[in-house]
Amino acid sequence: DPEGAAYVDLVELSSARTPSRPSIVNLSIASAIEGHFGNHQRTSRTDSSVLFINPLMNMYWVFDLTAVARENLYLDRLEETTSMQQVDSQIVNFRNGISYFRSHVDLPM
Repeated sequence: DPEGAAYVDLVELSSARTPSRPSIVNLSIASAIEGHFGNHQRTSRTDSSVLFINPLMNMYWVFDLTAVARENLYLDRLEETTSMQQVDSQIVNFRNGISYFRSHVDLPM
């Protein structure tokens, strides 16, 4: 599709203009758009890593921000935060204070 091709072109242009620090995330999405999955290496920045280029990476995900915020149980705790560390701390404190929080489970990939 034209949007996907334009995105890949933009990623390539951006990578060419920042050769010492190309975006691993955007390059991975571009790889998925082009049909490359699994451990597809596109930059030397990931040479020492095993990548998992997922077919879902090339999908657009959209949502209604107002609806998401309305369902967020700790949004009020974030109003006064000014750093990512404070946000992280508030989320951890919230999770530690509830009894129905599910524990981490590895995805079967």
